[in-house]
Amino acid sequence: MQDRSCYKLTQEGERLFRMQKYEQGIDLLKKALEVGTDDFSLLSAIYCQLGNAHTMLKDYEQALKFHTYDILVERLIGNKPGEAKSCANLGNIFKMKGAYNDALTFTFKQLDFAEELGDKVLKSRAYYNIATIYVERGRCTKLEAAEERNDAKNDEAQSDFENAAKYFKLNLEVAEALDDPLTMGRCYGSLGNTFYCLGDYDQSIEFHKRRLELSQQYGDRASMRRAHANIANCHALKSNMPLAIQHYKLAYNLATEIGNKTEEAQMAYSLANALYIGKEVQKAITYFQRHLKIARSLEDISGQLRSCYSLALSFNNLCERRKALYYLVLAKRNSLQVNDTSAILDIDNLLHEILEAGQENVLIDDIELIIDQSADPAPAEIEHRELRLTFFQKRNINDRPVNTPEDPLAEDRYEKEEFFDMLAKLQSKRMNDQRVDASVLNANIDFRVRQTDTEPDNSSTDGSEVLIDLILNAQERRMDDQRAPFLPGLNPNGQIILRRLNTDQGNEELDDHLVEWLMRVQSQRLDEQRSELPPIKPEGQEELDKKKEEDVTAIVMRMQAGRLEDQRAHLPTIPTSKN
Repeated sequence: MQDRSCYKLTQEGERLFRMQKYEQGIDLLKKALEVGTDDFSLLSAIYCQLGNAHTMLKDYEQALKFHTYDILVERLIGNKPGEAKSCANLGNIFKMKGAYNDALTFTFKQLDFAEELGDKVLKSRAYYNIATIYVERGRCTKLEAAEERNDAKNDEAQSDFENAAKYFKLNLEVAEALDDPLTMGRCYGSLGNTFYCLGDYDQSIEFHKRRLELSQQYGDRASMRRAHANIANCHALKSNMPLAIQHYKLAYNLATEIGNKTEEAQMAYSLANALYIGKEVQKAITYFQRHLKIARSLEDISGQLRSCYSLALSFNNLCERRKALYYLVLAKRNSLQVNDTSAILDIDNLLHEILEAGQENVLIDDIELIIDQSADPAPAEIEHRELRLTFFQKRNINDRPVNTPEDPLAEDRYEKEEFFDMLAKLQSKRMNDQRVDASVLNANIDFRVRQTDTEPDNSSTDGSEVLIDLILNAQERRMDDQRAPFLPGLNPNGQIILRRLNTDQGNEELDDHLVEWLMRVQSQRLDEQRSELPPIKPEGQEELDKKKEEDVTAIVMRMQAGRLEDQRAHLPTIPTSKN
């Protein structure tokens, strides 16, 4: 009766997960654990589902905890396919946390199981998982290398991309042997992206074309759009703008047919940039305006900022400066709303350029901008204060220009002085004939192809306490002759079964191996937290013998001594009264 109730709660929880009601599903599965069961397979399923649900909610600490319970259960009952599945889940979570070394440890373990079991499908998945970890680590390292100008890190990134290509190719070989077109298409696209990261654009185009051909055979328009966009990116970086424009147009048309507004906006913006660089500025304006229209409908302030700034650049390129200033005012407004300091600097530079080109046509009394809204199909309302030069001095939305007088007449004088100061600074810093195209390339074009956006924690190991706490719990229970279980949701009958498993010599060895393996995964983090043991003196042989007899638990606790000391609270000293 108890097992049946636990099973029903689990079924209902899984139904809620399919409806993407993760919090409600988690509550039900936790109730199932409170009811309890002696069915280890059901217990494993509950742990796995809870881990997956917490992953979807980006609660990676809880996800790690439940997937670790899952792998413990699978190891105890000797289910190697289930253990391989748990390794894949743990590897995926560590990857999302940016703990790439730990992710590789578990994913290579998944590959070991696949080879041991002779399971080609499992091997294909393991190859793919390993490759994606190398790609993500390579991208993070590449960004760090660019920021730090570190050649050694750049070499590390290249090595990661090369390893990714190696495992994607192994994945492709297995997929071709299994005649699995879905996996083959995914491999083609992934290899194209990897060679893009390596800077080998010809190879990247070749694999994306294979992806395109396969997608066309099956009528997969979403994959066709991605393939055209990726091919266009490569041609753009090869400075082959006619071919880039051709593929961007095909990608834009497919996005429009599919009806995905976000992708349609993305393709319109990419196409507009390609047209601008290709000197087709008037056509570029059309697509920038389409991007702006969608960004407004989606209330995407950052998207509106990109569109408005690009339109300001485009109209300035056509010498229609009042139209350029209209869009520049909107871009300034958007940049303050999202607090984009980089965009604010770009806007300042473009304003200086427009004013230098002919302030007599765009300024009233040297303090107020003259704008033209006619190019905007849906003109935005502009406040009078946004037309004054002081508006462009703001660095955040609550700013008031420093030293601005309260008296309106004095403010006019102040703005005139600021205008002449601005021109003087411009003349001292300006580099002739290099500004407009460079601004578009640097500020607007971003052809990097990304698979996922992660927030790495800049560490090679996981920062959670989940696994080490489980290890400590396991070791504490090894001190107990009763071998009490440490798996939540296991009812008394299940505890009896677990004790029998633990008293069997073979399973005892299995349990020891599991603990040692989990500790090895965490070895890097333990090393960082380790307190040095005191030196062993020759005459202290008696003390040495005593240490050899200590249980493993005491050693682990000593490793954690530094961490525990940092968390310790001390009682205040109470002065003794003198009689």
